[in-house]
Amino acid sequence: MVANKKTTGRATSLPVGLAIGATCSLAATLILTAILAKLVESETLPVEKIGYGIMALLIVSSFAGAMIAFGRIKRQRMLVCIVSGVIYFAMLMSVTALFFGGQYSAVGTTALLVLAGSGTAALLGLRQGRGTKRTKIKVPHR
Repeated sequence: MVANKKTTGRATSLPVGLAIGATCSLAATLILTAILAKLVESETLPVEKIGYGIMALLIVSSFAGAMIAFGRIKRQRMLVCIVSGVIYFAMLMSVTALFFGGQYSAVGTTALLVLAGSGTAALLGLRQGRGTKRTKIKVPHR
């Protein structure tokens, strides 16, 4: 098959794209955390339900970082998205070690949520225009 895409030369290298994706994941985490804190402070969201907000925050942040990283790199979607998720998870663990003295809790759940977000980004463009295969039934002539 011949690809109809023109080479524009606008793709970035793998390390630069992953760094940009990780930065965007961290920025999304900080912004969504501020929104979540504002919702709890204004009593729109009860404190008991904050875990659901954190789950959504982790999925959305890892998804956004993986999509931005792939958008910058423009090749090897599966590898870029999964590595972006691993980098984001490592950043979360290092922030926990730095600011909270290594009080790790729910690490497995966090890892699964980050993997779900970056894995969704990886699987999103898997088919890329191939569509469904329709077989034509040949009717014999009489």
